[in-house]
Amino acid sequence: MDTAISGKGAGRETVNKSKPRFATPLPQSPRSDILEWRFPAPYSQYILTGRSRAAWHTSFVIPQLNLLLDAGLVVNNLRPKHIFLTHGHSDHTLLTPCFVTRADRPDIYCPKEMVWALEAFIGAKTLLNKGGLITADDLEAAADWNEDEGDEVEVEDQASSQNKGQAASTDPAQADRDWDGKGIRPKGRTSLDTHVMHGLTDGETIPLRRAQTFTATAFACDHTVPCLGYVFGLNSRRLRPEYRGLPGAKLKELRQTQGAEAITAPHLTPLFAFLGDTTAATLAAGPDWLQGGIPVVITECSFLFEEHRAQAEKTKHTLWADLEPVVRRFPRTTFVLVHFSMRYSEDSVRRFFAELPDPPTNIVVWADGEGDDGV
Repeated sequence: MDTAISGKGAGRETVNKSKPRFATPLPQSPRSDILEWRFPAPYSQYILTGRSRAAWHTSFVIPQLNLLLDAGLVVNNLRPKHIFLTHGHSDHTLLTPCFVTRADRPDIYCPKEMVWALEAFIGAKTLLNKGGLITADDLEAAADWNEDEGDEVEVEDQASSQNKGQAASTDPAQADRDWDGKGIRPKGRTSLDTHVMHGLTDGETIPLRRAQTFTATAFACDHTVPCLGYVFGLNSRRLRPEYRGLPGAKLKELRQTQGAEAITAPHLTPLFAFLGDTTAATLAAGPDWLQGGIPVVITECSFLFEEHRAQAEKTKHTLWADLEPVVRRFPRTTFVLVHFSMRYSEDSVRRFFAELPDPPTNIVVWADGEGDDGV
């Protein structure tokens, strides 16, 4: 560091040391751009946290379900183990590699058409982490690679690796055979085994591995690429119709003699739906779960003004004028509106909905209702 010498008085010298220079932070609002919303009762234990802007990033977490909905950004320090991706556009998938780990592999669900590309993308991240100095074939022999960027790859033969009892495949069926569905999934056999991929199709229902009372059902969305939405439902058991109306003492007797499962039947209660990119036609079609009064629908509303209709139709996104009739048609459902176009500032979004002559009471607008202008 540079120094300067100056004299003050006979025989005395003082040394003035220069100071380091620092960058200047940009001015910004003290309010976070990550928003949260608590589900309505009786499901208020579930909290939706995240951010969504069209062509920039969309990602939400629900910690209580160990759930990530799209992966366009890293919302917080949580790394959920159920990852649901609606489609392949980068504003919904770009940060997916941040959520995978060899130590406790998450389940990733996405449209089956994009599985190969997503696998290649995540695999490239692993190879890039090593600076391009190794290949996938090299990693096949690496049994104990530490995933920290600066660590060396320790290579041992495949037989030795398998003898350690590590999982042999990212195939979902194989992964489930190696794991009882409780606790932590076994470590991946190689450093490419960082997740378990599930390619889904319209109508397919799967259990949430780490929230065993919940299932997710995929449904097709109207977009420019293969795209799925997901209905998440709570599984329970309810008394069979033929036993309803019986006195409590009789029901207790039946439970003791026949068992609870004999007098009850499985029951699925849809809790919420999540739609990524889509037109309003998906909801306007009135799917059964919407007609049945599902409590919450999280859906995109990219465009607000009629002047943007042509763009909405070209890109297959939702225009408010098309979604509003659906919102009013199903007043028992709360519609969480996300994914607004970047052409609108936060203030523009706030003012648009605040100035509606008769705004629906069953919407939640994913914008800061009190923050400063900007995005």
